[in-house]
Amino acid sequence: MVETISTDRHNFSEAKTAIKFNEQDLVDQMGVMTRLERSLGAQEIELEAIRESLKGKTEVYSIQIEEKQRELSPWSEKINAKQSAIDVAQSEYNFLKEKIDSTRKDLEQAEETIASLQETHRTKEQEILFSKNRINATKREIQQIDTKLKNYHRHQENLRSNLADARQRKDEAKGLLQSFQSRDIILNSLMKLKNSGRINGLHDRLGSLGVIDDKYDVAISTACPALNDIVVDTVEVGQTCIDYLRKNTLGRAKFILLDKLPVMNMHPIPTPENVPRLFDLVRPKEDRFAPAFYSVLQNTLVAENLQQANKIAFGKTRWRVVTLNGQLIDKSGTMSGGGAKVIKGAMNSKFSSDVTPETVEKLEQERNHLEEQWKKFNEEFRSLESQLQEKKNELPSLELELSKLEMDSNTCVKRISDTEKRISDLRQQNKPNVEDVRRMEQLRTQIDSLTQELERLKRQSSKIEEEIKSLQDKILEVGGDRLRAQKSKVDQIKEQIVITNERITKSQVAKSKAEKDITKFENSLSKNKKELEELDNEIKELTEEIQQNAEAAHSIRARADETKSILEDKKSELDEIKEKLDEKTEIINKIRAFELEIKNKLEDSERSLLEHKNTEDKWKNALCDLSLHNISDDEEQDEFQLYTDDELDAMSENTILGEINVLEERIKNANPNLSVLNEYRKREKEYMLRAKDLEEITTKCDECKNEYDSLRKQRLEEFMQGFTIISQKLKEMYQMITLGGNAELECCDSLDPFSEGIIFSVMPPKKSWKNISNLSGGEKTLSSLALVFALHHYKPTPLYVMDEIDAALDFRNVSIVANYIKERTKNAQFVVISLRNNMFELADRLIGIYKTYDKTKSITINPHEIEAQSFLES
Repeated sequence: MVETISTDRHNFSEAKTAIKFNEQDLVDQMGVMTRLERSLGAQEIELEAIRESLKGKTEVYSIQIEEKQRELSPWSEKINAKQSAIDVAQSEYNFLKEKIDSTRKDLEQAEETIASLQETHRTKEQEILFSKNRINATKREIQQIDTKLKNYHRHQENLRSNLADARQRKDEAKGLLQSFQSRDIILNSLMKLKNSGRINGLHDRLGSLGVIDDKYDVAISTACPALNDIVVDTVEVGQTCIDYLRKNTLGRAKFILLDKLPVMNMHPIPTPENVPRLFDLVRPKEDRFAPAFYSVLQNTLVAENLQQANKIAFGKTRWRVVTLNGQLIDKSGTMSGGGAKVIKGAMNSKFSSDVTPETVEKLEQERNHLEEQWKKFNEEFRSLESQLQEKKNELPSLELELSKLEMDSNTCVKRISDTEKRISDLRQQNKPNVEDVRRMEQLRTQIDSLTQELERLKRQSSKIEEEIKSLQDKILEVGGDRLRAQKSKVDQIKEQIVITNERITKSQVAKSKAEKDITKFENSLSKNKKELEELDNEIKELTEEIQQNAEAAHSIRARADETKSILEDKKSELDEIKEKLDEKTEIINKIRAFELEIKNKLEDSERSLLEHKNTEDKWKNALCDLSLHNISDDEEQDEFQLYTDDELDAMSENTILGEINVLEERIKNANPNLSVLNEYRKREKEYMLRAKDLEEITTKCDECKNEYDSLRKQRLEEFMQGFTIISQKLKEMYQMITLGGNAELECCDSLDPFSEGIIFSVMPPKKSWKNISNLSGGEKTLSSLALVFALHHYKPTPLYVMDEIDAALDFRNVSIVANYIKERTKNAQFVVISLRNNMFELADRLIGIYKTYDKTKSITINPHEIEAQSFLES
């Protein structure tokens, strides 16, 4: 039914499209007909004019043609009338024939449909039986797999925990072993020497004596190549290592001597944007190794990206900055980075201990054994889970498929019944209508009769047409090629008019047929839509019923599963409660014993507390007898420090007693000179004055430095601004002078253009880029002039003197340069020495230098006045 409606809609749409197409075609053809008739009129007028010009020669033929055309006119009218009648009768005959054929085709299609539906119904019944058997088998398999999975869950957790521990132990041991093995030959040899006891004071490579987060591994590996240096205590130890390397020809190594490192301020410092200092991120193995790290890292900062690094490095104060990706900017302004592989691995995030290969091998065997067990267990477990999930997923689809098959079977039964009804209706419709058959016979007879009459009229008029054609050929022979050509144009237009008339007739017939088809398809669509609505309503009712049944079955199954799980939970809860009861009974017995023990300890603590209070009162009285002497200029006198309970708990009694003994010994041996306090106060006052002067000088120094930096920045900005303008103008000037070349100025160092200078590159027309030193004489002259004009544009100079700048230029380039000087540089005075008339003929004044009687003389000429005077004289 849906296919039938879709076919009718498609045919209905095609009929509408055909009507629109034919209507548009009629409009187009009528427009073409109008244009052809106008064109025919114009061509006939031209043809008539040609004939008028030949009237004396062709008048006899023309009179005869007019007489023949008057004789042919009635015959032509009869022929056109007969042809029109034949077209109308043929169109009606085709419509009736198509109507009969369409009913017969619908009947054949309906008979094929019912045969297909019966075959489909038999197939659906077999599929329903097969689907029911599959559903029952699937339910049994789900129960079996579910029982197996419950047994597997008990062993899973223990196996997972054991495998995770084995993996961690193996990975840690292997990583440590690899780090030891990756050390180079020199370090391994020295470490073996240390382990044998032959060298004392040798520690390790610097990178192994500290740790840093993995996030900063690339940054510190890039910024600090000295991490591979070897740390030793003294010069003697370093010399011993060097002698050993030289003796055994192992190579060269760098050593860091801890006793020779200067005292450095390693305290935290304020940084731009609060970025971390690389030294502060390192955690040394021992505090004594911190100076070694500071000596190689200094105040290197770490930035997130290159943009932040540039901003920090070239700020008010220059910094050495490294990014997390390994790009390094030194204080000098040099930048390093790039490459296909970053430097990393110079420091670890954890301290390592020695591990033997045998230990790693044993741990690896243990891990492999557990992994095999885990892999086998997981494969079996996943296989069971996938089977269970597949079966559970398969069951609803099987049930849904069964419901669909039952619904399809019922639909097939109903469609068979509807199709049988439709076949009976079509058989009634397929009986031929007597009136239509009679009318078709009449039309066939009429068409044959009209066709015979048309042939007879054409035969009778053919003789006259041949005579007219013969006379026209004679006229054409008299008129020559011009008349033939014009006559050919007129004939072609007439043929096009005939073809257009035929297309108009076909479009009218097709439009009429499409309108009748639309009426037929509308009736068929309305009827099929009603039937489809009835089928949709039945399908909705069946679908709702299936859905309700499926929901009820699902809820019943869910309640059953829930009940089973609750029963199992209750059993396990009962067992747990019994175990907890036994545990609680045992705990109560332990608590009673512990309570008795606590009571005894409490009595002992109370006695001890009373003794300690008496001791505290004794020491408080002794403390009151003590006093502090003021040895500073502070108005407030110091008091004894009082410690909190937490601080007292953190102190060691033995340590305090030892300090007391040391202080008592110092008091006995001390012989203080209190007059030193006055000298100290005097020196302190001088120190404060000097510190104030130093602060003022430092402030002025910073101001001068800031002013110096701002002036440098201003100089760079103004220079780069002028450089950009001059470079752009240079390009324009060179292109204007050379008519197509190119020139460019480049800074050798964009960060400091004043140190390295500027490169002047030129690309003459149809040539490659070259340095100005590699150009010919004329090319060098043009390049230099372009630069002079660009400088003049940026900052004009009032006077220019040019000595024979056109000596190496050809005629065209001399004219271009001369015209530019004359037209574009009127705000400056140009004194040009030239021997080329193309140059000096455009000058405002000419100064000639000549020699007569061994004397040099000069003469000044205004060429414009001479030109005007010559013009007036002529």
